[in-house]
Amino acid sequence: MIVIKKSINNKCWRGHGEKGTLLHRWWEYKLVWPLWRTAWRFLEKLKIDLPYDPAVPLLGIYLEKMIIIKDKPTHQ
Repeated sequence: MIVIKKSINNKCWRGHGEKGTLLHRWWEYKLVWPLWRTAWRFLEKLKIDLPYDPAVPLLGIYLEKMIIIKDKPTHQ
């Protein structure tokens, strides 16, 4: 079992001096980059142009004007 202790330290636990926010953890860690690249490549295959911005998937932001081009079926 993990015991969570209250701390006033807001630095990242990896010790590189950055503020340990959720956005920092999900976007800036090198181990997470392959996941983001895969997700954006998948969206490109679906002809969905989404800005390469960490806030979009993390916060579930939907763009006001998102253009989806469906000129051919996705299955063959």
